[in-house]
Parts: sequence; C-alpha cells; structure tokens
Amino acid sequence: MISAHNEIAKTARFWIVRMASGKMTADELSEFQKWRHLSPEHNRIFESERTLWRTLAVTPLQDHTLQVSAHRMQRKHKFKTRLYTLTALAASAVFLLYTPTLKLWLQADQWTGTSVRTVMLADGSEVVLDSNTAITVHYTATRRDIGLLRGNALFKVRHDPARPFQVADRYGKVEDIGTVFEVRDQLEKVSVSVLQGCVDVHGSESSRVAARLHEGERFTYGGHGDAVFEKNISPNDIAVWARGELMLDNATVPEAVRAMARYLHGAVYVWGGKAKDIRISGSFRLDRIDDALKTIAATAGLKMLYLPGHILVLRPL
Repeated sequence: MISAHNEIAKTARFWIVRMASGKMTADELSEFQKWRHLSPEHNRIFESERTLWRTLAVTPLQDHTLQVSAHRMQRKHKFKTRLYTLTALAASAVFLLYTPTLKLWLQADQWTGTSVRTVMLADGSEVVLDSNTAITVHYTATRRDIGLLRGNALFKVRHDPARPFQVADRYGKVEDIGTVFEVRDQLEKVSVSVLQGCVDVHGSESSRVAARLHEGERFTYGGHGDAVFEKNISPNDIAVWARGELMLDNATVPEAVRAMARYLHGAVYVWGGKAKDIRISGSFRLDRIDDALKTIAATAGLKMLYLPGHILVLRPL
C-alpha cells in the first residue's frame, strides 16, 4: 500500500515539475488530466504535493536537478502523434494558449474556466469570479489576504476590524473597510469600483493610501499611465459580468472578440480585413456568446473558421 502511495506521489511530482518547467505540451496536459481523474486518490495526492511545492523556495541548482529528473521520467510518457499541416498549426496554438497558464494554475486556490462562479470564503465573505479568473486565499487569525492572479472579481466582504481583508493585484492592494467592491485586472492597468461601503487602495511601492473610495467611485491605476479617479459610477456599470452580461461601448472588432473569448473554450483570433474600422456597442448575454460572435462576424464581413483544439479564426470572406 505504501509502495502504491509512493508511486502515485512520484508521478504527481513529475507532473508538477513538467507544469512548472513551462514546456508542457497540449498532449501532456491531456494525459495529466486523464491521470488526475483516474481515481480520487490520484487527485488527493496531487493536491497534497502541489501544496508542498508551492511552499518551497527552490534554488536554481534544485530546479536543474528536478528538471533532469523530470526529463528522465518523461521517457515513460511518450506520445506518438501524426499531424497534417493544419492540425500541427492548431496544436501549436493550443500549446501557446496553455503554457503561460500552467505556473499560474499551480499557484491558484480558485480558478474559473469559461463561466462565472461564486465562492463562499471561510469567514462568510463571498467572491464572484469572472471567467478565466484565478485567486489565492490565505487566512490567519489576524489577517485575510486574497491574491488576484488574473481576471475580475466582485467581493462581498463580511467586515471584521480584527482581521483586515486585503486583495493584492499586480500593481498594489485594496483594503476593505466594510464593502462590496470589484477589482478588474486588465493587464496594463487595474481598476477598483465600489458598490457599497468604502475601500483603501494602496500602491505596490508604498504603504501609503493612494485613494479612498466610497460608493459609486472608481480608481484605475498601474501600467505607465496616470491614475484616474472617477465619481458617480452607476451600479449598473460595475461588475456587469456578475449579472451574466457583457457590455461593450465603441469597441473595435478585435477588442470585442477578446472580451467575448474569455467565456469560450480555447482561443479566438481575428485575421486581416477591415474589422478594426468597425465599432461594436451593446449588451450581450454571456450564455449566448456564440450567437454574439456570429453577429459580429456577419457585421464585419468575416468568416468563422473552426480548427482542431478549440481554435476559432475570424477571417475575411
């Protein structure tokens, strides 16, 4: 029994090292998912090993040793695939799509797929996660820390002065003072909007409060631009995605497609044409994104080309 457990743990560590290497292929990802769901014991041991991995401070020498070990073990996981040119292109796109997310996935405690999901936290607070959103959760007797690794989240916090509630993003952190607020990670910037109550926003390089926001206020910061403070934001314009809608205002076709793609499996690309000259505005239901994409394609004179690996290309007719 112990031998079987050790073998499962050894395989789990192999997959963890492969993911952390950034070199995992789409075939390997599929093989890993099959192995993980083969039995509850596989999943339990994998989660245990992943938790241990995330607490380690791995030195360059240790990392090299792990990679060598993984390379040797990889001989047991060979995949034979014959691909035609188009299939090979799609497989490469799948690889590029998944590889950047693997390390992030190892860090996350909660990660949504293509749907919006509500998570109840241990203290009774609630967080609504947009699609393709990842967070970490770390609670102690004196603190409640959330890390927004990617995506958008709406927080409904149960206030507790003895245990501050903070959300860290790529450019700073947001501290709750009893509120409902949204944090949007838009890569080049982060925006914080308050539906109820009050929050303090701190910059990443200083503990000083950059802005105190109240109901109906928004603060956008990070990247290379100046911070922007807005007032009188309508509640209907905050966390619209949490109500199952996607709002677009004068978006280009590529911008609209990128916004919709997060609610679909795989990837969507726009190639050529005059699509960038067309503007899209309106409200779209998240449960009918496929129909919305068809409408946009027809409006922009684009053809929808479906490739293997959940790849969709919009190209000129």
